[in-house]
Amino acid sequence: MLRHIVLIISLTAVSLAAGLAMVPGEREQWTMLVRDGRNQEAIRALEARYRAGGREVDAVLHLYKLYMSFADIDQATRTMREFVADHPNDPAAVGLLAKHYDDIQDKRAEIRTLERLFELSPSLQTARDLLAYYRLEGAFDSEEGLLRTLLARQMITANDAERLGLILAAHGDLFGAREALTRFDEIANPERSIGRLALFDVLVQIGDKAAALNKAASWIGYWHKASIHRAAGSEAPSARLIRMMMAVDETAARKLICEVQRNGAPAPGTDDPTQEAACELSVGSPEGEADGSGNAVTNIEPRDEFGRRRRRR
Repeated sequence: MLRHIVLIISLTAVSLAAGLAMVPGEREQWTMLVRDGRNQEAIRALEARYRAGGREVDAVLHLYKLYMSFADIDQATRTMREFVADHPNDPAAVGLLAKHYDDIQDKRAEIRTLERLFELSPSLQTARDLLAYYRLEGAFDSEEGLLRTLLARQMITANDAERLGLILAAHGDLFGAREALTRFDEIANPERSIGRLALFDVLVQIGDKAAALNKAASWIGYWHKASIHRAAGSEAPSARLIRMMMAVDETAARKLICEVQRNGAPAPGTDDPTQEAACELSVGSPEGEADGSGNAVTNIEPRDEFGRRRRRR
């Protein structure tokens, strides 16, 4: 008899424990409500949990999504702001707030949040979004500051490095322009000429003429080949670069350019004056005479300080 009573009590206790274990908790309750589409009940459950301090990430995000589904923008914004306040150094949370501002078209708040996101976790996508806004709004100081940061972090693209270099050169910051345009020269496609011509000019202005001429010699071989296929009506970059080089130092320029033409690649010049005189510079240009294949050719011959042609030895 006693054994029977103990067995009944044990079975009852086990049944009660199993029943209690099967009762859904708070998380399961609102999850089931959301799953079943009972959004009004779900939002009340989640609000109660939120007020009680239950601010787990999934619960807060579900509450936010429910507010947005009911177009309750103010409550959704408040919830997301408080979520970021609870996780101030979490890039994922800050990114969600930026996306929320984008969704509700609050551009200024979105930009402030993107600036914070870039501080926490710099990325090219965030930088592109910020740069597009700065340029559209004419916030050029902010744009310059961000471009300088991208340059310092070695994250800058060729287009942005070129733009930064041109901006700094226009402002008179020649050494900053040199740094930006040098980076452009390192990563840009070889046919890009505007930034490289600007770099040549910057190097000349700061007194580094040797570096300017050597860099120009490294570009001119490719540009000269590319200019052969250039349509008439615009000046070939190689022709312009040759004139710039000759204006800086005609003797050194001729040595470098002749070496490029002889070898098809830049190389140090020669001190042999007979070789120097034997070289006749030619570069594709719409201003020159057409050769037999229809390509325009401009001959640049050695001249003295009065503009007279020098006699060949």
